[in-house]
Amino acid sequence: MLKGESRMNTSREAGFSLLGVLIAVMIIGVVATIAVPKFHSMIVMANTSKIQADLSTLDAAVAVYEAQEGRVPTEISQLKDYVNDIDKLKPPVGDCFLKDANGKAVRHTIKDTAYKLVATEGISLGAMSTRRAACDDHLSGDFGK
Repeated sequence: MLKGESRMNTSREAGFSLLGVLIAVMIIGVVATIAVPKFHSMIVMANTSKIQADLSTLDAAVAVYEAQEGRVPTEISQLKDYVNDIDKLKPPVGDCFLKDANGKAVRHTIKDTAYKLVATEGISLGAMSTRRAACDDHLSGDFGK
């Protein structure tokens, strides 16, 4: 270093420019704007599929219970011998797709914290079935797109 030369003039530190950082933030914002609604829609579809699968499993357990026991179950807890971990079987939290009167899928917020058996008229799984599994008082066929 020459006599009288300042060290501050010789520093060559590399870094991000403000423009580069702004462009990166804008790109992340655009990707998030596209991805977040898609992600939420996939969660709603997963919730719907889980409810449909759970209700179908419970309906099958009701039919087996009736065939073996000779009577209709009145509580989900009676199906414990026919469904694994029935105490842990709960509806998901959030939204799902529920078919309206025209068959069009609309978003529905799940209110129930447990599945239940409901009395049905004119719907039969077997010769004497008058109970079906339900979530928010809707049967498995009511959910979906």
